[in-house]
Amino acid sequence: MKIILFGYSKTGREIAKLLRDDEYDFCIIEENPLMVAEAQLDGFGCLHSSFKDDSIFKELGIGKDVSVLFCASNDDSLNLFVTLSARNLDKNLKILTLIQRKEDEKKMLLAGANRTISPYDVGALKAFRIIEKPKVSKVLNLFSSHSNKLAMSEIEIPKNSILDGVYFKDLKIFKKHNLIFLGILDRELKDEFIFFSKGINHKIDYRDVIVVLGSKDNIKEFKKELGL
Repeated sequence: MKIILFGYSKTGREIAKLLRDDEYDFCIIEENPLMVAEAQLDGFGCLHSSFKDDSIFKELGIGKDVSVLFCASNDDSLNLFVTLSARNLDKNLKILTLIQRKEDEKKMLLAGANRTISPYDVGALKAFRIIEKPKVSKVLNLFSSHSNKLAMSEIEIPKNSILDGVYFKDLKIFKKHNLIFLGILDRELKDEFIFFSKGINHKIDYRDVIVVLGSKDNIKEFKKELGL
């Protein structure tokens, strides 16, 4: 069983210790050089990469022989991106994604995570391992399975639409259509993608491209309301 751990956060460190104690072969990926150094000081092999290129996923074996992916970065936006990208490459991959806030759980599950984990879940995993001496497959059984059908859509904002000129904090239409708003590709900022989870109160303009998650039917109804 091949396992990848993305992010050597406090939670990632605890997961790594559990995997090592149970003698599993796994790879740690971390984008912060300082965290890479910490992992190496702790005796782990750790690769320095941001995971922002699909080629990295493929080189590591996602879509081929990787069975489990832990997304344990302290950056929720990175966890979301890695979860989405990995799920697009492998429908059967077990993905467990760290969340800092309970309200982010739905977003991660829609993105493709089988289960979200909080920093407190690791203590429960450790207690279970001590009692039962489980294999990773048994540990994964602690996490309930979610069969979520994900559709992701990139939508260019039409001129004079109900979203033209609206700020992030004023967005209510996504809740109405049961959609998750991921962020925006801003034309004025040379196509820079701004994650909604970053907390920036950005303004949406004509020709900007927003990215949403939800069911295909809900996205279709949402587009109708935009006049598309």
